[in-house]
Amino acid sequence: MTNQNENTTTHTKNEKEEAAAESNVMLTCSLCGKKLFSNESSDILIEEIAGSQYHFDNPQCLVMFKRLNHAYGKNLKNFMGTTQFISDPFWDKTIPTEKEINEINQESYKPDIRVIDNHEEALKTSEQLVRTAKNEILLLFSSANALHRRFIRADGLDLVRQLLQTRKEIKIRILAPFDEKISDLVNELKKSLNIEVKFLAEPLQLKVTILVVDRSYSMAVELVNDEVDNSIDAMGLSTYSNSKSTVLYYVSIFESLWKQADIYKKAEELYDQLKYKNETQRQFLNIAAHELRNPIQPILGLAEVMLSNKNLNVIQQEELLRIIINNAKKLHFLTNNLLDVARIDENLFSLELQEFDIVELANDVIKEVRNQIINKKIKIDLQCHEKSFNVIGDKIRLNQVFLNLINNSIKYTDEGNILLSIKRSSKNGNIDKDKDKDKDNTFALVQIIDNGLGIQENIKEKLFSKFTKGTKVGTGLGLFICKNIVESHGGKIWAANNSDKGATFSFTIPTSKTII
Repeated sequence: MTNQNENTTTHTKNEKEEAAAESNVMLTCSLCGKKLFSNESSDILIEEIAGSQYHFDNPQCLVMFKRLNHAYGKNLKNFMGTTQFISDPFWDKTIPTEKEINEINQESYKPDIRVIDNHEEALKTSEQLVRTAKNEILLLFSSANALHRRFIRADGLDLVRQLLQTRKEIKIRILAPFDEKISDLVNELKKSLNIEVKFLAEPLQLKVTILVVDRSYSMAVELVNDEVDNSIDAMGLSTYSNSKSTVLYYVSIFESLWKQADIYKKAEELYDQLKYKNETQRQFLNIAAHELRNPIQPILGLAEVMLSNKNLNVIQQEELLRIIINNAKKLHFLTNNLLDVARIDENLFSLELQEFDIVELANDVIKEVRNQIINKKIKIDLQCHEKSFNVIGDKIRLNQVFLNLINNSIKYTDEGNILLSIKRSSKNGNIDKDKDKDKDNTFALVQIIDNGLGIQENIKEKLFSKFTKGTKVGTGLGLFICKNIVESHGGKIWAANNSDKGATFSFTIPTSKTII
């Protein structure tokens, strides 16, 4: 049976397909633009609104169309053909609900709309409205000073505390321009009282403070003097209303600015990211150019000497070739680092996982680096209570981590011992809360302990960041790459100075694929 009041008729999918076939017209949802025949699980809804017939994919589209039509009228056609109205909760907050639309259309009482020029009366009215709140309070402040005046110099903060103690379900949201003087207050509102606060960018700021309570009552207070310390002297005229249409108008303003505050914040974050990226790219190019030039110059210079000087004996030629080869290795190492950083930045970094013995890998690395410390009074030892210890990882990449960390220790240690320790651990990282989380899992904990110069205080916090260097030599990319390799395995890496002398670099690697 058809409901004449709603003027809605529901037809089956087959009937609509036949009708469309006859007219050779494909039906689409009037709100979201979806092809209606592609949805075999639901019927097509037809609604006559303002003398025109519309088709809808589901009841949600129909209801939202009615709400939007009430708010935008003929301008609704500019919004049609998108699903954002259903998926974005913003529209639920800004567009009147069906119940609210009915209340507006069938308002039987005379709305109370008053202009209040008595400032004390206006403040008293706004406080009474806040005390009567049951569900939601929206507060849009004209300035940071206005927020400060009401919550710090007046009793606004105490009022809100008392309200939330008795009615914890009330949701309070605040919009205000930012100023350092309110930063502590905002932190308290967010953390202690769980109030949502967002800051308005300058283009969004208004010269009016707006209060909306339960989408039923509103107060708008004009700002005439923002330099004074009390609200009475700062205020101009105030307007109180319980008219549904007026209140919802202020709700729409608040919600729009709330969403715009998010957009501005994201835009600022993107700007900061682009600025940082441009700066790091500039650093990257400068460091790369400098570091690449260092090994290239002796390679070219000595090759030309060998080519032009025919009187060099075998020993001399071998010595020059050794220098050329060493610099070629440096160049190869550097270019690999630069390529790795590029892969990390572009999210192209990948691992080739396999099961292997990490103790065997550690022994191979120690043999390799011992050639570098022939002329140094340094001893490197491996400590592990297990003869073999299998892990899951990329052997080549982890070899890279071992080499980098051990070479760092060699670089900052003139004489003494470097200990490479490997042991089993149920804890992934150096934070206590991780222990319980990973108690059923097993990790290999690798530590490189030296008695060298230690980590400089000024670089501790950014040690594993890109371009962080303890000296003027090098690219500052090694530890950054190590961090990404370890974390790609599902492990963690950290470092700390020893209590006596030197530093300890630690990282974990999972022993099973389930952890990764």
